[in-house]
This record gives sequence, C-alpha cells and structure tokens, in this order.
Amino acid sequence: MHDGTVELTGHHRARRDTDRELRATLKDFTTWYATLDRRPDRVLESWGARGDIDDRSLLELGCTRAFLTESQ
Repeated sequence: MHDGTVELTGHHRARRDTDRELRATLKDFTTWYATLDRRPDRVLESWGARGDIDDRSLLELGCTRAFLTESQ
C-alpha cells in the first residue's frame, strides 16, 4: 500500500457469460474504482481463447518474469 492506495486485479462476468479481467483501486479505504483490463484478454483471445479467462499467477525464473494464465 502506497499513500493509502491499494491496487488489485480481479474478474468480472463479461456480457453475463465469460470471465474476464479487471483492475481496481481502493483509496483510503473509502473510495473504490474498478475498470476492465482488456490487455490480457486481447492477448489470450489472439491465441485462441474463447471461453473463460481465469486466474493468473506471476512466474519468476531467474531474471525472467511471466504470467501463467488459466483460460479456455
């Protein structure tokens, strides 16, 4: 937490159908703002994902960082 701000990632149901990514900011534990995060969705959809785009985890191997993502 920096200056009373917490940044989070999460999921939402797009068009009441598929699971997609979002980013959220909580300021001073009083103000909440969430927005769609289409960046990971676009990449995974370009590789053929058509269903849910679920959990993601940071994978670090030496100096290399990558995200491991579950998707259909």
